[in-house]
Amino acid sequence: MTSMTYGAWGRAGLLLVWCMSFDAHASAEDIGAQVTVEHRAEAADAYDQGTSAYLNGEYEKAAQWFERAFRLVPTSAALVQAIRSYSKAGNAIQAANLGLVLKQEYPKDTRALKTARAAIRTAEAQAVKVVTRCDRECTLELDGALIENQSFFVSPDVDHSIKAGFDTGEASSMVRGEAGSTKHVSLAAPLPPPPPPVPRWAFFSSLGATAALGAITIWSGLDANRGVDAFEAAARTANSPGINDNGSPSPADQAEALLTDGQQKERRTNILIGLTAGMAAGTAVMGIFTNWKNESREPTARRIEPAVGVTNRGGAVKLKGRF
Repeated sequence: MTSMTYGAWGRAGLLLVWCMSFDAHASAEDIGAQVTVEHRAEAADAYDQGTSAYLNGEYEKAAQWFERAFRLVPTSAALVQAIRSYSKAGNAIQAANLGLVLKQEYPKDTRALKTARAAIRTAEAQAVKVVTRCDRECTLELDGALIENQSFFVSPDVDHSIKAGFDTGEASSMVRGEAGSTKHVSLAAPLPPPPPPVPRWAFFSSLGATAALGAITIWSGLDANRGVDAFEAAARTANSPGINDNGSPSPADQAEALLTDGQQKERRTNILIGLTAGMAAGTAVMGIFTNWKNESREPTARRIEPAVGVTNRGGAVKLKGRF
């Protein structure tokens, strides 16, 4: 009977500590808006299960329940209890790893930090501390399991696999060390895969586009030249007052209109000439790098990526690749 009373009071006490920590360290902005009522109920049940297991001496099981409570509703109290449980179970490495999480998430919770620092000091003498660094944003895996912190502890004298996932692929490394040592691991994002080789149809399509642009350019040039005689004739009579009884334009007005029209046609022709020249150059280079034999290209093989566009100064062509 006494044992049952002690267990009930112990559970109530630990739950009270959790609730007090929840109120002190979780604001409505940080948690209330993100955690549903169902999650709160599940977290409370997980914490109660962890408390029962802890009081029954099942420390490893208790730690797992406390970790579940933390995942559902993040609080420093749940982490503290998980750290204590792992320490009681003799799992100093996991206790220290949770201590690193606690230090990162609750740097101002001085009471909880004491527990975290104690667990970390124990692991620093018994395990290997690994400090990883990714040159870009990445997700980390340790021996096939996802981890959140870039610093963590692993067991000594054992090979451990570290994998980093980037948006361009994965990078991996192995780490091994003696108890009490610190290992630094740098992981670089792989280069993006090379673009596919230029297919034949792309070359012939570019060739056809070049021919079409050339034809349009020739038409534009002829069209611009057709207006020269009319403009010169209008310019010769520009000083004549003309007859303007019905509101028709004067010779000077006609000459001005023809000049404006001719300038627009000339500008259009110049743009088309630039585009045609750029497209012709791109097509020529593309012909050199076209995959005529349907061969696969290695990342180090020659490749070309042409691009053609229009700017406020005329046409533009850009060639990018490896030569």
